[in-house]
Amino acid sequence: MLPILAAAYPVFFLFAINAAEQVGLGPLWIPLALAVGGATLLLVVLGLLLHDWHRAALLATVAVVGFFGYGHAWNAASGVIGSQWPLIGAWVLLCVVGLVAAWRAGRWTRPIVRGLTVIAAIALVMNAWSVASTMVAFGAVDATSDDLSRLELAPSDPDDLPDVYNIVLDRYASSTALDDTYDFDNEPFLTALEERGFDVARHAHANYGKTPLSLASSLNMEMLDAEPLKAEAESGKDRNPIHRVLRDHLAVPTALKELGYQYIHVGNWWTPSATNVDADRTFRYEGQDEFSTVLAQTTLLRAFSEPDAAPTDPWDWRVLRGHTAYALDRLDEIPALPGPKFVFGHLLLPHDPYVFDADGSFMDRNQVERQGQVDSYRRQLTYANERMLELIDRILAMSGPDAVILLQSDEGPFPSRYRADEWGFRWRGATDEELEEKFGILFALRVPGADLEAEGFHDAITPVNAFRIVFNARFGTDLPLLPDRTWSHEDLAHFYDFFEITDRLRR
Repeated sequence: MLPILAAAYPVFFLFAINAAEQVGLGPLWIPLALAVGGATLLLVVLGLLLHDWHRAALLATVAVVGFFGYGHAWNAASGVIGSQWPLIGAWVLLCVVGLVAAWRAGRWTRPIVRGLTVIAAIALVMNAWSVASTMVAFGAVDATSDDLSRLELAPSDPDDLPDVYNIVLDRYASSTALDDTYDFDNEPFLTALEERGFDVARHAHANYGKTPLSLASSLNMEMLDAEPLKAEAESGKDRNPIHRVLRDHLAVPTALKELGYQYIHVGNWWTPSATNVDADRTFRYEGQDEFSTVLAQTTLLRAFSEPDAAPTDPWDWRVLRGHTAYALDRLDEIPALPGPKFVFGHLLLPHDPYVFDADGSFMDRNQVERQGQVDSYRRQLTYANERMLELIDRILAMSGPDAVILLQSDEGPFPSRYRADEWGFRWRGATDEELEEKFGILFALRVPGADLEAEGFHDAITPVNAFRIVFNARFGTDLPLLPDRTWSHEDLAHFYDFFEITDRLRR
């Protein structure tokens, strides 16, 4: 039992300390099964070979600890040594010493195994309780207003419904931020959108500065009520309440589904937007999820994957690239599916890590380090622009010229001071340029046959009004537009303490 508990503990421990980034227990089961299964197999093999189950348990436990402990050791040592090879040698030696000591434990083997089993069981129960309390203790928050939860769409011709696409490009900056911070002229792309029938808001801003806050607000067509979120949160750092909102029933897809739309959801490696409870079909790359990637990089597997990677960035960049490439491929295919359909796609482009060069080829860590953050962002943005124009052309060719398309970002990229110290950064102390970089966004809306300016579209619109305009212009509603206001949170430790920054962004 000891090696099994020892294998289960690091999985539960990592899941518990990252519970705020999880929505359900789904990502836990496969890594847990692999860890427990591997430890069990090792214990059985050693037990049958040695005919001494206590000695087998102690030897297997040393091997399990060696496997699951290496990545943590590298995280601690990386600031002192520049290469993994000295640590790999020291770690192998340490494991050999541990195995020899376990083999020679003699009459102490049985009491050592019993004592360690009790300790491991207590540690595992504590972490399992932490996970359970986070995942189960709270119910979902309903952030949709009573009026919008009963919203009924009444298009003039229910038999002629356009496909509706909501494509979210994560951390796509506004034209102003691209000019000022990235020395990037985005006018050719925005003009190309206008040539395809889009209205483009060149001074649009997000309503909130973090993905779950921004998407929950725009898909519910409401500003967020912070008080229920704060009441449900275990602490100011707890993002589970808003993550559950994002995965729960949302006003926009709910209204369209009641009208007869099929809801197609294209997710990514970020768990909270990987799917939605109302999605009829979900497309998401199954190569590896976020939690499994992080867990793998705390184990001995870290020694075999990009030895020069920074401990603060343990991602397998090719896996993350695979998620985005898969999502883009599915979005290329979806327009051929029969309608009417509502398609939501959350793409981590031009969101880092920067794994797409301007021509779509792979950028590795060394190349990104040589180029720097600004140039790498520009290159990935260039690729995103090209792929979006190709996708829009496919939509118009296959879904038809009446397709409604909202192309937006949820937030802008991180300012350099924020990237350097995310948890220590205070947004009240941000400069105007930093606020523009973080809250300025891409916002382009295509509703054929509608006068969007007459419906309230303007150059500084915010996403909370996007589907109010779409529904009013195309689906027979008369929803009032909300004031276009932008809110920041104090810092990551006070996630639901909002303060308004609208006036600063309009200077």
